[in-house]
Amino acid sequence: MRRIFLISSITLLVVLAGLIMWKPHFWWLALLITPFMLLGLRDYFQKTDNIKRTYPLLGRITKLLEKQRHVVQETVLLNRTEGKPFNWIQKEIVYKRAEDAVKNQPFGTQIPYDEVGREWFTHSTYPVKEIKDDFRVAIGSSKCSKPYSASILNLAGMSYGSISKNATLALNGGAKIAGFAQNTGEGGFTPYHQEYGADIIFQFGTGYFGCRTEEGNFDPKKFVEIASNEVVKMIEIKVSQGAKPGFGAILPAKKNTEEIAKYRDVEKGTEILSPPHHAAFGTDLEMVAFIQELRKLSAGKPIGIKMCIGQQDEFERMVRIFAEKQNYPDFIAIDGAEGGSGAAHMESLHWAGMPIIEAVHFANGILKKYGLRDEIKVMAAGKIISAFDIYRMLALGADACYSARGMMFALGCVQSLKCNLDTCPTGITTMEPSRVASLVVEDKKTKVANYHKNTMEAFKELLKSMGIENRRGITKMYIKRRISENKAKGYDEIFIDNK
Repeated sequence: MRRIFLISSITLLVVLAGLIMWKPHFWWLALLITPFMLLGLRDYFQKTDNIKRTYPLLGRITKLLEKQRHVVQETVLLNRTEGKPFNWIQKEIVYKRAEDAVKNQPFGTQIPYDEVGREWFTHSTYPVKEIKDDFRVAIGSSKCSKPYSASILNLAGMSYGSISKNATLALNGGAKIAGFAQNTGEGGFTPYHQEYGADIIFQFGTGYFGCRTEEGNFDPKKFVEIASNEVVKMIEIKVSQGAKPGFGAILPAKKNTEEIAKYRDVEKGTEILSPPHHAAFGTDLEMVAFIQELRKLSAGKPIGIKMCIGQQDEFERMVRIFAEKQNYPDFIAIDGAEGGSGAAHMESLHWAGMPIIEAVHFANGILKKYGLRDEIKVMAAGKIISAFDIYRMLALGADACYSARGMMFALGCVQSLKCNLDTCPTGITTMEPSRVASLVVEDKKTKVANYHKNTMEAFKELLKSMGIENRRGITKMYIKRRISENKAKGYDEIFIDNK
């Protein structure tokens, strides 16, 4: 093939040159053909790509399909149940609720009931007529002087930098309309988090972006400036993230614009590293002291930690220290290993951390064991899309939920998996101005609000069908999981509380 291409190219170029010399008005053929021949010759002589070297020019088609493989699969090849990490059924739930469109589907489920792992909820013969619950939870322990009333569904941390300005604005607007909290992510507190006045959970991680010194350490003065803002309702210390627990995070230099650098207190155009560990604390006792310091600096606002559970003995030891010292966070945000990220270390993305279902059950049990369950609220994050997802988390012990990718679908995300390349086609996870402009804030903020509103309405309808009047009636026994071809068990039999 290589020889055929080389001989054909030389022959074509000679014929083309002769044709132009004979008939000069055929010069346009040279403009049309020469670029392709040069690309083919470049492929022929390069030594890094086997396919392009074997099949000059034609090999580029393979590379194009390889780069767009997931997009082609998502839009053309996969059926409704095959997409990953979210299938079309899950995405359609969000799209329809965001559009405030038809909220039903025809012809029966396409998810087989006989597959091991299949889950469902059990309805009541006598559904209730009315739900008596505002679906808000007071977050703030006895150590907290300014508790916050949060929705049971909130926006998980997505920083400006990992997502675009327009995405941040639309999420802020949607959160204000629907009455839920927007988590800033660890990229700092920006004007885009304040534009519409939504409630804010200010998160910072190991990079202390927005509240850091020149050396990269925690800066109390800068923290006070942010924490004292009226829209900031809670503070969240990011210890680890589900998609990359125990690993640092990187924002590529090309996404580190002058504006992003300003809000993160870093130098523009440089690769931004969040190290795996905190500089402000390195032990459970130091964490307790740091939480106490933040509570004072924030004038009593709720302080929480976000983490993905790894080594279970470490989590239990941490909670035991909280109990012994009688000093603890007001909430713990549990991030499941299946959580998302704009970019993650390959090993951590696929194989690190405890899945959200097991993690919430475990955390709930440990907090009960040490008598802190009433003091510390639990927030759950990890592939939470539907009302059924919310029910599962609350049944296992969570008080409230976070959703990131659900909110991204409401913004128009198509799961192209280009978050880490700055080439997001929907303008959500890119800093490219022309792509960002594709995301119209006024339209998308309404869609985000619609998604939240309709999901909460679906949650009410789900509880009604189960005969439950309020959250106090939520129980694990109403969820079943198929564990073999001919046997199913309730969550209460699978996730057994410690006595």
